[in-house]
Amino acid sequence: MLPIYAHRGASGYKMENTLAAFKEAISRNAKGIEIDLQLTADGQHMVIHDLDLFRLTGQNKQIRDVAAEEVLQWKVGKRFLRRFFGHRILTLQQFIEFARVYDVALNVELKETYMGKQEKIREVVELIKPFSDVHFSSFDLSILAIGHANYPDYEWCLIAKKSTDWEELKSYPWLKTLHINKRYYNASWINELCERYSIRFYGLTGKEKYLTSPRSCVIGWITDFPDKVEQKQKGFNKV
Repeated sequence: MLPIYAHRGASGYKMENTLAAFKEAISRNAKGIEIDLQLTADGQHMVIHDLDLFRLTGQNKQIRDVAAEEVLQWKVGKRFLRRFFGHRILTLQQFIEFARVYDVALNVELKETYMGKQEKIREVVELIKPFSDVHFSSFDLSILAIGHANYPDYEWCLIAKKSTDWEELKSYPWLKTLHINKRYYNASWINELCERYSIRFYGLTGKEKYLTSPRSCVIGWITDFPDKVEQKQKGFNKV
């Protein structure tokens, strides 16, 4: 079976990018975990997806404008519930302390606050080095280029879109892997990409028929529901 990465932890069941979601991923037998990293104003690595903090914390601020000490005081969660049932935002170090016990595979997504931050990208890689199975991803080619220039032995993956300039990508011969939304799995233009790249598709729910017979270029799945995707890969759905 192809490896399954729990997207922001098992975020179909627990609040994304929280310790609860990561524990849920382990309990549902995920072999890998995908996390998002953003930088605070004082350069600390935080496990959180959004640049704008309003959706997750209710704070009308951007994480790059706030010091880590303040960020760590807030809770993430659904509106009206986060005050009493919210979760603390994790630092990268806190996540590492959790994950190293399980030695899971990691998909580390570097968000927009890492653009042009060579030293910060290096810090992330050095902190992640104890893990034996790691790859890094980003929507931003410049982040990946910095990462590859400093650490060519790691896999650096572009999160691609239909609007991606495919001709431009040819000038990055080291780029071997794409992450693409599953809505494009059957798109005609995927055929050509499969001849040049390995692909992990994300956004799966476990209902996709092709999970039992994937394209030859597919090397993994990224999903909010790792248990459901695993069951489908095995050829049956969990009731």
